[in-house]
Amino acid sequence: MMVREFPRLLLREKQHSWNLAGVAAAPGSTADNTSVLTRSDGGGYWTCAVSDVQLSGGRAGAIDRQRQKNATLLWRAIRQISNGGATPLIVPRNDALFVPWPNGVSRGSGLNVSHEDETLFGDGSGYYQAVIDITAAEDADLRAISMVLDINVAGELVGGEAFSIQHPTMDWRMYEIATVDMVSDTEANVTFNPPLREAVPAGTSIEFDRPRCKMRLATPSSMDLKVAPWTFNNASVNFVESK
Repeated sequence: MMVREFPRLLLREKQHSWNLAGVAAAPGSTADNTSVLTRSDGGGYWTCAVSDVQLSGGRAGAIDRQRQKNATLLWRAIRQISNGGATPLIVPRNDALFVPWPNGVSRGSGLNVSHEDETLFGDGSGYYQAVIDITAAEDADLRAISMVLDINVAGELVGGEAFSIQHPTMDWRMYEIATVDMVSDTEANVTFNPPLREAVPAGTSIEFDRPRCKMRLATPSSMDLKVAPWTFNNASVNFVESK
């Protein structure tokens, strides 16, 4: 079953928060009255809070009535599609500033790619095409927390970057780099969390342009919407990683 993506039109938040949640347990205190924490959650799961999404865009304080209508109706539609959290969504991470973008390539050049006749879709949008080209250099096992990457087209990796893999069974899953060891100019050994949700064969494409993850609403009320007619409206939503 194809999982819908949370629409780009609704990714106009004032802030977002992507974090790994989980459980760390202390088995007991040592002789010097200190304790060692051990993770008991398998590496945690992603949570995401998208706050103050602007539904009524406009310049210089003006309200764009048509945009408010379109965004509000779209919010309501996605709320119904998500079915109170029973139906998952693919949620992109609005992370453009922190993407390892290649030098000399304009940001956003992979967005709104036109048809062959240079036209776009009826809503003014186009296709999406990744610009960064990074692949798995070697096989990586289920639950691995390190991989060797072939860097074909990308900027410098320094640690902290988010990436995603579209797994055959688990669909889109997100990971965040901890350390980077450059083996050569075109190869890097990286560590990351959470552990791989599925084994990754060599040659698998690693998505850095638009990291995203299969999520569900945190609670049935997570997309509740309060509308003040004829004025600016914002909305917020909370997600957790889906199984």
